[in-house]
This record gives sequence, structure tokens and C-alpha cells, in this order.
Amino acid sequence: MTRFSFFRASIVATVATVLCCAFPARAQMGLQAGFVEAFQPDYLKRDMTLFIDHLALEEWQQPTVESLLGDYTADFTVGVDGLRDRMKGMKDQILAAGEQGAIAVIMQPINEWSHEKARLKQRFVDNLRSVLSDEQQGRWPQLERAMRREKELPRGVLGGESLDLRQISRDCEVAPDTMLAAKGVLEQYEVELDAALVARAEQMATSQEKIKDAMVAQDFATGLSQLELIVAKRVALRDLQERSIELLASAYGSPSGEVFRARALAAAFPSVFRPSPVIPLFAAARELPGLSESQLEQLKALEATYLQNYHDLELRLAAAHRIEEPKKQSEETRRRMNQGSPSAAKPSSDPYKPLHEERDEMNEKVRADIIAIVGPDLAAHLPGAAKFASDAMRPMTPGKADSDTPTLNSGAAPTAAGDAKDAKRPVSRQGGGRSSAPAGGAPRGIE
Repeated sequence: MTRFSFFRASIVATVATVLCCAFPARAQMGLQAGFVEAFQPDYLKRDMTLFIDHLALEEWQQPTVESLLGDYTADFTVGVDGLRDRMKGMKDQILAAGEQGAIAVIMQPINEWSHEKARLKQRFVDNLRSVLSDEQQGRWPQLERAMRREKELPRGVLGGESLDLRQISRDCEVAPDTMLAAKGVLEQYEVELDAALVARAEQMATSQEKIKDAMVAQDFATGLSQLELIVAKRVALRDLQERSIELLASAYGSPSGEVFRARALAAAFPSVFRPSPVIPLFAAARELPGLSESQLEQLKALEATYLQNYHDLELRLAAAHRIEEPKKQSEETRRRMNQGSPSAAKPSSDPYKPLHEERDEMNEKVRADIIAIVGPDLAAHLPGAAKFASDAMRPMTPGKADSDTPTLNSGAAPTAAGDAKDAKRPVSRQGGGRSSAPAGGAPRGIE
């Protein structure tokens, strides 16, 4: 952890602890009121690379810019140290101020530091621009866009909001000629991404001051409305990312587009688009010695059905995340507003649990079907066979028939009726990432 990170974490943790312990109804608004941003430096030493690349700094200019960056870092450190010392031991003072006065006590040093932080930033920018040539001044907008991608993009909280699709393209090793052919789509993505980042940053800056005032006044309606304005900008940015995934995947063509789409979706929703634990079992089953053509065909058909069902379930999970994640951003404030209302519903602690359970049940059912196809003797050589056999020895859950769960001791293959029933069960395609969405549209189920 860097020194800045340590100071930021310790101060924010102190404030958050007080808010959550003493005034939990305000904690969520507090996280959106600019607390964290106040302790984040606007420039870091590693930004020197961006200055060199995007301003085309001459060699003689680089030591000067490095010196300016060093001065900014030193001044920022002094400021954070001062704020830390000032806030040290403020917990008792905050609690003594009561619910009405606590936020004002917290805000006073943070607001004063925020103004000083903005002054330090502007002074650094003015000093930096004073050493640039006219041509380099013309590159300044290019630097600002790069800085926004570097600084603003990681501030996302929704799945897919912080994606950098150019970097994902490089990670997928999309061929240079393929990326060149998609140059127009990439440039349009960069333009729209920058506009969305600006819109989100401006909304956050505007709303944060109003949220601070709402916290002091216990005006949860105003706080909620401002939180929802921020969330709307986050959703707009996330939706842009999803549209751009499909546009770029289409522009890259096959097979690069499929690989890119899979990598991007996995980055957007890592708990959803993840490798299935059952796929290796199919591969191992096909390698078992002595399988008949009929058994191989059954495995092939079962795998095709499983891949489609697993992919469909992935899309349903992603759709659930798209609905639930924005709600989570203002859930506490909304609940505080509706406190005491007979119609107020308590949100589910885990809205994704039913779908995760469905996926787990499906995986276990397919494992059992594989074992039933290959037979108990060969199934003993499959990965995880010992664990599966151990689980099968446990007492059955009341209400589940033995015939529904083939075990290592069951040699019966799935019936045609059972196959038909299984084909209707939801599941997702393994990380190959091939989406059933039409080119240029959102993945099916994520519209």
C-alpha cells in the first residue's frame, strides 16, 4: 500500500466508522459525498509516462516536468498529513455534536482541504503548461482524454462501467491489421467514452455538494434524488460499454471478435461469465477407454445442451446484475426514507442467490448424467469421482427421489424423457464467449 493509500484508507475508515456506527442512515450518502476523492491525488509519479507520450515532451523538458510533479507530490503529502493530524481524535467531537451537528464537524476540515487540493492541482497545471510549446499546447486535449481514462474510468461501481475496451483488445492480442480495420469503431468508442466520463464526473461534482447539505439537514429525499442522478450517469456509461463490446466484436470478425467478447464480458461480470467446472469433465469422459459410439454420441448431445443452457443462465445472471447493481447504490437511503411505511419491503440480502443455486443444481445434475452415461466402472476414473461418490453416500434430501440423482453405483443412462427435461434447464456456454446476439447488438438477455 502506498503512503497516499494508507492515509486515505485510515482517514476514510475513521469517518465511515463514525457514520456507520452512530448514524447508519447517512453512511451511504457519505460515500457519494466526495469523501474518498478528497484523499486521492490528482497526479502521481507514474503519470510522467502520460505527459511524455501525449505531450511529446522533449528530453530537455522532462527533468523540469519531473521536478514540478515532485513539488506537487510533496505539497499534497504535507496537506494530507495536516488533515490527518487535524482529524486525529475527532471521533469524540463528532459524537458529541449529535446527529444534526456531526456531519458539519466532519465536513469542515474535509471541505477546506478539498479547496486546497483543487488549488494545488491548478497550480501544477499552470506550471506545466508554461513550459510547453505551442504545438504541445495543441496536444493538451489529447492528454486530458488520456488522464480521464486513467483517473476517471476506474471510479466505476457497476459491472462493466470501468472497462477499457482498447486494453482488452490488446490483452486478447487482436491482430494489428484487424484493429486497423476497426479503427473507425475504436475512435468512435473513445469519443463516446470520454463524453460519458465527463458527464459522470460533472454530475458527481455537482451532486456531491448537494449530498453534503442533505446529510447535514437529514434531507433524505434530496440525497436520494442526487444519488439517483449519479447512478443514471453510471448506467449510461455502463450501457455505452456494453454496446461498444458488440460493435467491436462485430468489427473484429471471427475468431477475434468471439474471443474479445468473452474477455470483455468476463471482465464486466466476473462472477457470472466464469469457466464452468463441468466442461473439463466432458473432456475427461470422452477420453475414457472402451466407450461405445452410442455413449460418445450421448455425451456430445448432453454437452451441447449443457453449453446452451449454461450460457442462457449466464445471460440471465448478467441481466439480474444490470437491474440490481444500480438499486444497491441508493438502497440504504431509500430504506431510510421509507422507514415506518407499511409498504416498505426489505430488500433481499442476495438477489442473485436463486440463480446461483440453479446453476449449482444444474452442474450437479449434468455431472450425474455424465456418470450415468459412462457407467460406474469408468466413472471411477473421472476427476472428482471420489468426492462425488462420497456425496452420494450422504442421506437424500427429503422430497428428492433416488432416481433423480444417478451416482457412481448407478449404471442407468439418462432416459429420453430425462434428456428432454434437462434440455429445458438453464445453463451457459464455457468461456469461449460466443454470444447469440446479432452483430452490433447487445448480448441476448442483456438488452
